[in-house]
Amino acid sequence: MPRDKELVELVSPIAFRAATRVIERIEAKSISFDAAFQETMQEFKLSAEEQKISFLLAKRTLENIGPPIYLLRKNNKQDLPLRRKGAFYVAFYLASSSPSFTLDRIRALRGGLVSDSLLNLLTPRNLDRLFNELEEMPITLRLSYKESVPPLIVETFLSRFGEKATPEILKSLRYRQVWVRLNDTERKDWLEDYLKRKGFRFRQDKDYPYLLEILPTQEIPLPSLPPEIATYQDKASIIAVEALISLRPKGVIVDLAAAPCMKASLLCRKIDHDAILLVDISEKRTRACIEIMKATNCNYQVINSDGRFFSSSKLFSAAVVDAPCTNSGAISRDPGLRLALWSLRREDLSRMKQVQLELLTNALKLVHRGALVLYSTCSLFPEEGEEVISSLKIPIKPLQPFLPPNIERTIHKTCGYCYRLYPHVHRTDGFFFSILSPR
Repeated sequence: MPRDKELVELVSPIAFRAATRVIERIEAKSISFDAAFQETMQEFKLSAEEQKISFLLAKRTLENIGPPIYLLRKNNKQDLPLRRKGAFYVAFYLASSSPSFTLDRIRALRGGLVSDSLLNLLTPRNLDRLFNELEEMPITLRLSYKESVPPLIVETFLSRFGEKATPEILKSLRYRQVWVRLNDTERKDWLEDYLKRKGFRFRQDKDYPYLLEILPTQEIPLPSLPPEIATYQDKASIIAVEALISLRPKGVIVDLAAAPCMKASLLCRKIDHDAILLVDISEKRTRACIEIMKATNCNYQVINSDGRFFSSSKLFSAAVVDAPCTNSGAISRDPGLRLALWSLRREDLSRMKQVQLELLTNALKLVHRGALVLYSTCSLFPEEGEEVISSLKIPIKPLQPFLPPNIERTIHKTCGYCYRLYPHVHRTDGFFFSILSPR
């Protein structure tokens, strides 16, 4: 893939428009970068090279989204139509990344999406003034805008790691972490050959041999994988499931926020169990869940229902609550979250926490005394982890699972047997999990 200076020289009008549409979709629909890119490629008929340039242009724009967000707000332009706003973000990246990329070049690319008044904000003099202003801001805003990380995430890191360590941690979030879970060990050679042909380098994980780590230097679109052979699943999620497996769950298991069923499909493959009941509120996501589970050959049932209110006449032997959350922990592998979470507020976290608390409370009521309940979120925020556990009204006993020595040594232990993983330490998503048992 081209480097930044080479990239800006290769950008064409159609690549500019495609990158703009990717960013527009992320802000309009709060979907992942990869999903927005795939949708956009369905709309545009691009060559393979144009797809790579559009992918990297959209990715680089999102990785540098902080300064143009500030520039629009400073000039009372934050309420622009989403497509024009996305085009301005792309134009800002181009204008700020290379002195040779003049405003005349942007005029040739913009196709009417960036007005002259917006373009005038991108003169070298205005950009110099902007970056000088960022240096004078209080530390949370300064780091947020400069490193293009949503303010609440910066605030959380500063609280947890301090002012000295946080800047380097934020820089580390630019490295994409991607893991592939091998579902059919007999097809390992096929998978490795397939990934090599798609241009990926990888290495086998030392803790879980059925995991492959895609090396983070590669910045190309991820290929689709046949679910019967392999699936994308972050190592943090694997660690949480393996922790539950180490405590030997048996019988009938219920998953109250099951889709897309990555954890459930791994449980099915790894343990002896009678059945697993998969509950999820989203009909669309439960359909996707079925496709994943078909490849497992295990006994399962899918129910489209709100896990907070799901009831059963019989108690379960174990439960999984991979609760809906901000997904903030995935920011290193999904640059779209830099934009989607920018305006996140504490009030939003409080509402999310209430949903998570209701799901976990119901799970603890649905299992018999002494049963296992895994609670997890792909989140960096204590509101979606530790604070959910501490807010429970049901008597619980936290359990200590077995973890591989390397993980046991480096994992962050917070509230009793609450565990956190971080991108800059574990090369995973930011992740929280705890295994509980009702007393």
